[in-house]
Amino acid sequence: MLQRGDLIFVRGRTRSPVDDAIMAEEWLLDGRCEYVHVAVYVGESKVQEAQGFRRSGWAPIGQYDGEYDIGHIRMTKEQRDKFLAALRDEDGLPYDWPGIFWLAIAALTFGVFARKYNDRKRRYCSKYVGWALAKAGIGVNDETPESLAQDPVISMEKVRAM
Repeated sequence: MLQRGDLIFVRGRTRSPVDDAIMAEEWLLDGRCEYVHVAVYVGESKVQEAQGFRRSGWAPIGQYDGEYDIGHIRMTKEQRDKFLAALRDEDGLPYDWPGIFWLAIAALTFGVFARKYNDRKRRYCSKYVGWALAKAGIGVNDETPESLAQDPVISMEKVRAM
């Protein structure tokens, strides 16, 4: 059952150049790739997300119908409120294309040229979620949507494709 603060993990089935690139990176980094995007359900059929080609903010969940699984995180009401407030505070930030570039470099060089990249004025999807969770006192592996889905803090619920 979907609740405010749940994570929406979008499966990599819809082919696009961006999805294909993310899938390739995740295969190299994590050895698997089921998810190419992550967003946060905020209620009223809306998600908060950092999505390429637009600024971070809310979007309709319907755009992902039949293409997502749900990630549940056990947290207190206070943590959930802090998490959702942190996401709102990040509204309007540009997508983090330089972060994606450095993630690709790390994947292609098997970590030889990995670099800790941290831009405070941009976010890509898993970093957007991970940053907001950290503000609520919850640490996760937010390198990619796949690594976030595999984090032990996340309890996955498979949603049957429509």
